[in-house]
Amino acid sequence: MKIRELGSIDFKNKRVLLRTDYNVPVENNVITDDRRIKSTVKTINYLLEKNAKVIIISHLGRPKGREEKCSLKIVKKNLEKHLNREILFIDDIKANGVKEQIDKLPFPSVVMFENIRFYKEEQKQDPAFAEFLSKFGDVYVNDGFGVAHRGDVSVQMLAYKFKERAAGFLIAEEVKHLSYLNENPKNPYVFIVGGSKVSTKIQIIDNILEHASTVIIGGGLAFTFLKAQGFEIGKSLFEEDMISECKRIYSIAREKNVNILLPLDFAVAESVDSNKRREVKRDEIKENDIGLDIGELSAEIFKAAIESAKTVVWNGPMGLFENSAFACGTLEIAKAIADATKNKAFTVAGGGDSCSAIDQMNLKDSFSYISTGGGAMLEFLSGLKLPGIEALKEEE
Repeated sequence: MKIRELGSIDFKNKRVLLRTDYNVPVENNVITDDRRIKSTVKTINYLLEKNAKVIIISHLGRPKGREEKCSLKIVKKNLEKHLNREILFIDDIKANGVKEQIDKLPFPSVVMFENIRFYKEEQKQDPAFAEFLSKFGDVYVNDGFGVAHRGDVSVQMLAYKFKERAAGFLIAEEVKHLSYLNENPKNPYVFIVGGSKVSTKIQIIDNILEHASTVIIGGGLAFTFLKAQGFEIGKSLFEEDMISECKRIYSIAREKNVNILLPLDFAVAESVDSNKRREVKRDEIKENDIGLDIGELSAEIFKAAIESAKTVVWNGPMGLFENSAFACGTLEIAKAIADATKNKAFTVAGGGDSCSAIDQMNLKDSFSYISTGGGAMLEFLSGLKLPGIEALKEEE
C-alpha cells in the first residue's frame, strides 16, 4: 500500500491541520500513559522545522456534548513539555475571531483545538462541518492511527477537502509494519488474541487464518470456543450467538491446516472481585466457577509455540489483567514475546491491555513494533479499508 508521505509537500509558511489521536487514559486528572501523545512529536517537530503553523485536531473519550473530564487541556500541558514550546489552546472553534487569532500567530507555531467531539457534527459526517474546519488550514496531515478506522469528519471528509494531504510519520510507520503482516509474514506465524468478546475479534481471526500457522486464543474469547466444543464453562463469560461462528472458524482452520490453541487449564474464582487464584483443568470447571486467567500449563504450551515462531502478533489479555491475582498469564505472554524478539522473530503488539502489560514489565523496547491502535490495528489486519488511511492513498 502506498500512501502520501510528508516529504511530498512543501510546508513552508502553510497552516497544517494535523489530526491526531490523543485519546489517552486519565485517572484523577493525571495522564497514566502518554504514548499516543509522544508518538506524534516527531511529525510536529518536522512541520515546525519546515516553518509551518501546526493546528492540532484531536479528541479524548466519548463526550456527550461539552464535558470537562474530556477536555484536551490536560493533553495540551503534556504536549508542551514534549515540544518545549507553548501551544495556543482554542476553547471554542466556533467563537468569533478564532481564525483571525490563529492567523496572527507567527510561523512556526502550534495551536490545539478543544476536543473535536464536543461538536456533534464531528461524528455525523456533516459536510458543512468539514467545510468549516477546512478554512483553518492549507494542508491536511493525519497522524492519528488509533482513529483511522473511524468515519468521523476530521478523519475522512476533511482530508478530501485538501489537494495537499499526507500521512504523518506515525501512520506511515503503522502502515509499513502492518502491511508486512498482511503481505509477507515469515512462518511459523503465531497470532495471539485475547480479550472478552468473540464478536469483536471474529473478523481478525477470519483474515489471520489466511496467514498464520498457529492462532492462540485466550481471555474471555476462549470460553465461547470451548462452549462450541461442548465443554462446561461454569459462569465464565461467553457469547451464545457466536458459537456457530466458532465452529465455522474451527472448520476453516482444519481446511487450511492452521493450529488453534486453546487453554488446557484456567485460574478460576466464584467472583470477578476475588483475589484468590485457584487453578483447574478445563474439564474440571465447576458450576459456579468463573474463568479469569489461563493456567500455568496453558502458559507453558503457549510460550513453547511463541518460542519457535518467526512472526508473532498479539492483541488482547489472557485474563482479567486489571486484577493482579489474574494477571500472570498476560504477563507471561508478554515476556515470551520479548524473548522471541531476541531470537530474531518479528513481533508486534497492540491494544490497551497488551501495551499495559508490556509497560508493566518494562518490555516496550523488546518488541519489534508496538501499534498505537487497538481497533484500527485489528481492522487493518482484518483486511478492512480504514477511512482515514484510504483518504491518504496515493492516486494510481
